[in-house]
Amino acid sequence: MRYLALLLLLVGLAAHAQEETSGTTPSGVWYRIAVPAGWEAGGPLVLFQHGFNFSEADGPPSLGPLRDVMLSEGYAVAASAYGQRGWAVFTAIEDNRELVDVFTARYGAPGEIVPFGGSLGGLLALKLAEAPGFPPVHGVYSLCPAAAGSRLWDHAVDMRLAYDVVCDGSGSLPEGDEPLPWALNLDDIPSDLDDLGNQVEVLRALIPLNQCTGVNLPEPLRSSGMKERLAQLMAVAGTDDENFFITNMAYAIYALSDLVRAPDKLGGRSAMTTRGVTYADPEIEAGIARIDADPLAALELRWRSDVRGAIGSAKVLSLHTSNDQLVVPANQDVLRRRLPAQQLTSAIVAEQAPTHCGFTEVEGRAGWEALREWMSSERQPRPDNLQALCQTMQAAGVSGECRFDAAATVPALDSVIPPRPASAVPDARYSGLWFDPVRAGEGIYLEILDAGRAHLYFYTYPGQGVPGEQAWLNAVGQVVEGGLVFDEVTRPVRSATVGGGQAFVHEPWGRIQISFEDCDSGHMRWQGPDGWGTGEVPLTRLSALEGLSCDSIGTSPPAQTSGAWFDPAFTGSGFLVQQLGNGRSWVGWFDAGANGVQTWAENTIEPGVSPLVLYRRLGTRFGAGFDPQQLIQTPWADVALQISCGDTGSAQVQVRAGQPTPAPQFDLIRLTRPAGLPGCTP
Repeated sequence: MRYLALLLLLVGLAAHAQEETSGTTPSGVWYRIAVPAGWEAGGPLVLFQHGFNFSEADGPPSLGPLRDVMLSEGYAVAASAYGQRGWAVFTAIEDNRELVDVFTARYGAPGEIVPFGGSLGGLLALKLAEAPGFPPVHGVYSLCPAAAGSRLWDHAVDMRLAYDVVCDGSGSLPEGDEPLPWALNLDDIPSDLDDLGNQVEVLRALIPLNQCTGVNLPEPLRSSGMKERLAQLMAVAGTDDENFFITNMAYAIYALSDLVRAPDKLGGRSAMTTRGVTYADPEIEAGIARIDADPLAALELRWRSDVRGAIGSAKVLSLHTSNDQLVVPANQDVLRRRLPAQQLTSAIVAEQAPTHCGFTEVEGRAGWEALREWMSSERQPRPDNLQALCQTMQAAGVSGECRFDAAATVPALDSVIPPRPASAVPDARYSGLWFDPVRAGEGIYLEILDAGRAHLYFYTYPGQGVPGEQAWLNAVGQVVEGGLVFDEVTRPVRSATVGGGQAFVHEPWGRIQISFEDCDSGHMRWQGPDGWGTGEVPLTRLSALEGLSCDSIGTSPPAQTSGAWFDPAFTGSGFLVQQLGNGRSWVGWFDAGANGVQTWAENTIEPGVSPLVLYRRLGTRFGAGFDPQQLIQTPWADVALQISCGDTGSAQVQVRAGQPTPAPQFDLIRLTRPAGLPGCTP
């Protein structure tokens, strides 16, 4: 029956009716959508992700090689051209959100969503499955994915800096601006270089590469020095094919420079390091430039590029050709280590000559049909099942060889790309108060929560044109290697509504990233809206939770009151408590205020002192307008706070004359409990 269904499918492809539309999203990104006849809201949608494209999109994108098959099976297919060229990970998720919005407005909300793509597109298909707030993804079809993400750029910088060692005096490359001379300035990247896989186009631009290695010359015309240098660089690139070597060098020179220099990517910051890396070639080990990464740039590149494994219930089928020398099969090693085995089928197609994503038509179709069957059942396919299905489809008339290799293994990524020193992953000890000493009077209250989450309150002052004398921001984000990422920072406010009421809203604000050098120091970068701007400051720890300081590994913290507390009857207000030890605690009050005017106050409780006096700080502005000399500390209220290490408490608030007035009595419940703190015994 399955054989017959496949045969009927093949016969009916060309006659399948559809509607196809294209245009640009509200942000100006090209898209294309095709919908089969009879598709209704709640139907399935494939989001095709195209691969690395070094030219700017000037029209609607392709819908991929399986477009007709997918339409004939009842799937709508949509694709975004992305808002960036090259390594488009910085906008692609939002580009796809917009695409789904455009699709929904025209055809109705889709039901089952299946991202599909190859190479960079294969990575983006995986990233959509784990993107916070994206519609649930049911399955992912990921071909030759660049799943190693940021680690692929470690490989690129190795090749780029190894070139300087090997080709010194024999074909030097142009230099970019300091302090990153190895990254070309954007103006020095040829404007007509559209396809980094086109060796003729690349070699026309990369004359120094030929001067150093003779790679564009017939072998008899190459000098012995050229041959030695070519062999040395090909070993670093991990390729035995000269065409792939040229493509790899194009990525290491042009694509890497674009990634580092482009203002909508890393903006002139390096996310790569060679310090602490060991290279197999003694000459390169001794001579390679030892560069350091900007910690926040490295954090941003990892966040945007790396597969973390939080894919919900999605089922992933990923294929790789065995001799891919651009996106190497070791990328499958990353998937196998980061995704749950019961949600991943990873298979290798055996090939003789090297290709990048060189699947036959029948192999690509077989993978898709196997994923479809898996999504509709609990029968997870294995590589031998893929081979059997491929041969059945081949017999039905689909062209190409079937080469799925059930016995194939993939190398560990670190055996292909020299590993970098590990960055710290923030743990429970990082909870506490942090600030920039030259900007005393503002700072962040940070909680590391369970399940890889973090909670942030940024107590500060209004941006330009923002009403009020104080401001505070709130976010829940993710713990990642090297720091914390808060992609959806909000400004909680009460604003006037029609009819004169006040509605509490989390006003979208922007993003905050925090990197850490160690348990006591780091950096924070923010990207806010108009009036707030973008900035970066160093961070120093001001306080730690009792029992969870940097040197407290192996000790047992006491059950304590630390965390966020609020009264459900007064949404938008609450207390933050940090138990410091020796009977001392820090207490902060945060209120969304009225008409967009926020309030906060804080102080430290000393043993035996009651009631607690909370103080407001006033007199300055956010960002570049911040001046600690202008700050005035004003008593705000006397607070009697009664909470225990459990989940309930109370607060009586007596506001000083002339100060913003909250309710006098709060019945508190715990909102958060920082990681590492034991619960209470009733």
